[in-house]
Amino acid sequence: MLANYVKIAVRHHRKNKLYAGINILGLAIGISCVLLAFLYLKDENSFDRFHQQNPHLYRVTTAITQPGGSAQRTGSTGQLHGPAFKAQVPEITAYSRVMGGDIYGDIIAGNKVLKQQLLFVDADFFRIFSFPLIKGDSATALSDIGSAVITESTALKYFNRTNVVGELLRMDADPSARRLGKPLVISGVVKDPPLHSSIRFDVLLPFRFMQLSFNDTDWNNVYLSTFVVTRPDAAMNTVIQQLNRVAAAHTNSTLTFGLQPVTDIHLHPLYSPDGNREGGVINGSNPVFAWIFMGIAVFILVMAGINFINITLAGSLKRSKEVGVRKINGSSSTQIISQFLTESALLCAIALLLAFLLTASALPVFNELAGKAISIGAILHPVIGLAAAGLLLFIIALTGAYPAYVLARFSAIKAFSGSLQLTGRNIPGRILIVTQFSLAVFFLLVTVLFYRQMDYVQSKDLGYHPEQVVVTHISGDRDLKQIQDILKNELANEPGITGLSFGGDRGGATAVHLHDKEIPAIHRVIDKNYLPTLGITLLEGQNFTDNWSNGVIVNEAFVKAAGLQNPIGTPIRTDEYFDKEIRTITGVVKDFHAGSLRERIAPMVMIMSRWYGGDVWMKVDPRRQQASLAALAAAYKKALPETAFTYSFLNDLNAREYAQEQRWKVIIRWAALLSVLICCSGLSGLAHIATHQRMKEIGIRKILGAGMTSIVALFSKEFLQLVAIAFITAAPLAWIVIHRWLQGFAYHTGISAWIFIATGSFTLLIALATVGFQVIRAVGVNPLKNLNAG
Repeated sequence: MLANYVKIAVRHHRKNKLYAGINILGLAIGISCVLLAFLYLKDENSFDRFHQQNPHLYRVTTAITQPGGSAQRTGSTGQLHGPAFKAQVPEITAYSRVMGGDIYGDIIAGNKVLKQQLLFVDADFFRIFSFPLIKGDSATALSDIGSAVITESTALKYFNRTNVVGELLRMDADPSARRLGKPLVISGVVKDPPLHSSIRFDVLLPFRFMQLSFNDTDWNNVYLSTFVVTRPDAAMNTVIQQLNRVAAAHTNSTLTFGLQPVTDIHLHPLYSPDGNREGGVINGSNPVFAWIFMGIAVFILVMAGINFINITLAGSLKRSKEVGVRKINGSSSTQIISQFLTESALLCAIALLLAFLLTASALPVFNELAGKAISIGAILHPVIGLAAAGLLLFIIALTGAYPAYVLARFSAIKAFSGSLQLTGRNIPGRILIVTQFSLAVFFLLVTVLFYRQMDYVQSKDLGYHPEQVVVTHISGDRDLKQIQDILKNELANEPGITGLSFGGDRGGATAVHLHDKEIPAIHRVIDKNYLPTLGITLLEGQNFTDNWSNGVIVNEAFVKAAGLQNPIGTPIRTDEYFDKEIRTITGVVKDFHAGSLRERIAPMVMIMSRWYGGDVWMKVDPRRQQASLAALAAAYKKALPETAFTYSFLNDLNAREYAQEQRWKVIIRWAALLSVLICCSGLSGLAHIATHQRMKEIGIRKILGAGMTSIVALFSKEFLQLVAIAFITAAPLAWIVIHRWLQGFAYHTGISAWIFIATGSFTLLIALATVGFQVIRAVGVNPLKNLNAG
């Protein structure tokens, strides 16, 4: 029986190649999107699962109670917490503090200097984490304060081999290395961290080594990560209570401690409010992204499924006599449903195979877009196989069940009498078309509005000119003035360099004291060249000069926050990190964006400093860019001969703030494109069927004098009405989604009515062109042939 069903299904699809092709291609695209979403979701949930101490491996978290009573949870702790918890909580069997992530240092081996990603960890690091050593003893590799463990790739970069235990490393500008007074000795070589590790590093150094220059004894300071392993029989809630009991004995602060399974870190990195990643976790993500992507993929698949259903239903009249003959010959409704389900299953199976090919072909582009490294072999993983099998059954049920049920209910008498009436104008057909086009219109509107915001981000006046500004850094513990003087002298006569400035940020907002007020403000160290180099407008007062000044230049946001009417001459006290002396406001600059457009412009104070500020800003003439960069590299090499030279353009640094949005911009664009293509192909198929079923009517209308325009208008009217309903349905949803997304930006574009009008008009034109093409083809046929069509 099944073989007979398959034979009939093959014969039917061969006879209707156009409709079969539309269904197969649409379903294949939809299934491929869902498979990519499955791969992305599986990859996102596979991070940090290779550690053998799971599920007893946790990161200690901190909840900081805000003045309003709300608590903000972060993955940060301080230097004192790990040792205290290990000593006083018996359920904890091992701990390691981890500090690094965004910390890079110049490591020298022989005559090679490379900038490496550093991680400062405790001796139990390898007992806690499953990073296997290929050389050295994991139990003792980090026990000596002067030891260092490097990754396999780092060993190859420096020595072109991995048997390097006993080799020496130097960190000439590092304050801890200077206090150690001797080179570091390589005690082990570890395999590179897997791609699915939230913790990344090139070089591991003992935590005690870092403490030679930075030993923090404040219980309230949280900035690094502390990882603990608990006994297998330990209850998580009990351990948390113990942590807070220990903390209560040391501090009266509003800190509350908790535990987070390491396997949850990637999707919930719990970065500190200022984005600090010194806890070593740099591969953080957000589960919302995976589910949004899955939702988009499912929407596209549903649209393809609606195509299948609509085309099957619309073409059902052509098979009414076939159903009638089957019923007269004794076929039951169950047998007829089985036949049509077999036809659906055959198309779905072919679409699934094609989807695997499309997925494999699209994977390299998808990896680049999503920032992944998913291999083609991942498609053959048993989990993906099970997901594909379940997906196939779902699609067969989605696309085959309802059409098969409708076809099986055809009356044999009506089928032979020609009185059956079933077209896309029935209620279920209308609902499906409206649903399909609603999704397409939604994607179109979201894409247009998303692009509009990203264009706004890229074109907004930032209050300064980042174009052609090169940024580099003087790293390490060095005599900044001496190095700055060398760079100034070496670059003074370079014609392509139009501005050179030195300074740096304190990081985050810290207190500025003004009379009885305390104003959180960003502290930035600058010199006299900073404002002209970046093109920042001085509104009143004066800029710094070559002479030392204890003056302060503030922005408009600071003046507003301080409530100053005449700010020039006002005495203030800046962050004690720099000094404790009273400074005087000598200038006010126009507000400029020191961060992304997600944040409001914060109060800022700009000061001079004799000892702080390793950042370098250099403005170059675009016509002499290469020569200017070469001159900077040469000057840097002369000033810092044992430091790796790296640089970035300020424009590129700004763009990184929106890297996630740029990826989603492409994803949404493809979603909109695919949704429109699927809708148009389905609409084309429906229009083709509708005109084919009404060929005689078209012939009669032409003979009676109807013109092509009137016939096209007649046939298009109903489809355009459904598209208009779809637009009215989708527009409010798109507005809500984009409005909520825009709330994440302190500065954003407006949602203009013309965007909705233009998108609605475009959708109607596309629908009219699609339907009109099929109708024009039918109208072009000789009326006599139309009258003989049957």
